Amino acid sequence: MGKLLLTGRLILRDLRRRPGEALMLLLAVTVSTAGLALGVATNNAVTTGYLKTRAATLGPDITAITTAGDPSPVAEALADTPGVAAQGRPVFAFTTAVRAHGRTAGSSVEGRDTSPSAVDRPLVTSGTWVRPGGAVLERGFAEALGVHVGDRVTIGGRGYPVVGTAISAATPVYPWSNWAQGPGPDDYGGRIWLTTADTRTAAGDTPGVYQIHLRLTDPAAALRWRDTEFPREARGAAWVNTPTWQTVLRTDTNMIRETQPALVVGGWLLAVAATVTLAALATTRAARDHRRAAVLKAVGAGPRTVTAVLLTQHLLLTVLATALGLAAGALAAPHLVDPSDGLLSTVSPPDADTVTAAVLLAVMVAAVGAIGPAVRAARGSTVHALADPAHRPPHHPRLNAVTAYLPTPLLLGVRLLARRPGRAFLASAGTAATTVMVTAMLTWRTELDATPAFRRYGPIEVRTDRTGQVLLAVTLALVALSTLNTMLLGRSTAIQSRRALTVTRTLGATPGQVVTAHCVAQLLTAVPGVAAGIPVGIGLYWIFGTPVTPPGSWLLTAALVTLLAVGALTALPAWAHTRSPAGRALDAEPA
Repeated sequence: MGKLLLTGRLILRDLRRRPGEALMLLLAVTVSTAGLALGVATNNAVTTGYLKTRAATLGPDITAITTAGDPSPVAEALADTPGVAAQGRPVFAFTTAVRAHGRTAGSSVEGRDTSPSAVDRPLVTSGTWVRPGGAVLERGFAEALGVHVGDRVTIGGRGYPVVGTAISAATPVYPWSNWAQGPGPDDYGGRIWLTTADTRTAAGDTPGVYQIHLRLTDPAAALRWRDTEFPREARGAAWVNTPTWQTVLRTDTNMIRETQPALVVGGWLLAVAATVTLAALATTRAARDHRRAAVLKAVGAGPRTVTAVLLTQHLLLTVLATALGLAAGALAAPHLVDPSDGLLSTVSPPDADTVTAAVLLAVMVAAVGAIGPAVRAARGSTVHALADPAHRPPHHPRLNAVTAYLPTPLLLGVRLLARRPGRAFLASAGTAATTVMVTAMLTWRTELDATPAFRRYGPIEVRTDRTGQVLLAVTLALVALSTLNTMLLGRSTAIQSRRALTVTRTLGATPGQVVTAHCVAQLLTAVPGVAAGIPVGIGLYWIFGTPVTPPGSWLLTAALVTLLAVGALTALPAWAHTRSPAGRALDAEPA
């Protein structure tokens, strides 16, 4: 009980005195786990949202689509087929261009009765259901067109007021909702419901199809039923297509084909940046933890107790950050996986795979960033830590010989880098993670520019826009973490090398040369990160997307901006530490 009380008091004292460090750790781990949780949970979120929508709208298990002028023989043959539990009335539908607010988009128009159907009852989300002279738009399609209840749409040269919006599970979400085209290369477009009479009038001479929605006694066997029980009479009619509910779900899942890799890969890259953040924080508080470990061992605490005291705060904050990241992922997943808003959004607890991935990531971040420094502090010499003698820098004869004739800033920068190679590796990894995401963003933009205009600005722009938003969000999060990491590493380097560089100043080095030396040390780690991040970013995009390469001028500009930002962010803390007189810096106690 005494050890727990001591640990609790020390944690509370640290949180009160340095809330900024705790907040940075919490934010870094939360952002990384949230990104990974979103990426892993998206498939489950699509399935959950679709199944909920399917249950609320009595979605069909199979839809028979025929171009026959008279659908009665097909409907009668289907009604007498074993395994059919319910059948809706044949729905006449045709494809046309819809115009609203100056925009034109392709859409299917379906004729419906004002009374509910036995199968496929679209759920009205605003306004009312169809009535003579009024149109109901699929909710995702209405949002893409910017149409609301009370606006007007033009169909076949006739204007119709929008009386409502609705969702349905009979077709995939917009932009793949148009199943009235008959045989064709694609099904891009939205979905509009009119009364049967209005649909016939709007169609005029335009050929259409009939859709017959079926519910089966065994929905899970829809594919087998279609291949074995579908009646020959129906197969012998005019063209018949028979998409199943599994086809609809698979097409809905296609909406996240590009956003999911961006989230999963981005989550792991954010984990790299979070690891650098924890390592930078551990470096900043290294001297403080060494003195605390020495005091605890001096009063009788063993290495295990000391390690537990130093690690508990990190572990508690990591657990809290993991929970927050999982909660953020669960709340955001329904909105992210349905960019056209065509499904009922459902917030469900994360599944086992999502929790496992998030916990694994958090443990990895905590292990790399906190366990090593804590163990080293616990195992260090008590007398040595209490005395706090000057730390003799490692001696590198060959390095000294190579750098002896370099300009002073470069000489000092190289030797600062050689003193802490582990920190240099972490800084390089963090820069590489950011460069990977920036490169992926530029590659996506290059692919978008190369896409034909009719596909770029057509219905498919819904998924394209969401992919761009996800890439931008992950990139901005990485840039923010990298900015924080660069400043933290620059500050910790300035603190730990303050005495050594102050001696250098007394020997004739100017404050400007000292600041430049810090920048050189940081830039020497950033250059390999940028050089590695660019090809890795292009390669990852090629794996999950299209093999395109951004222009060389874009990549060069991104690399130069990254290096300039690293130099500027490193110069700020270094400049702050050179403002104090050399004598005061030599007399000051270590931070």
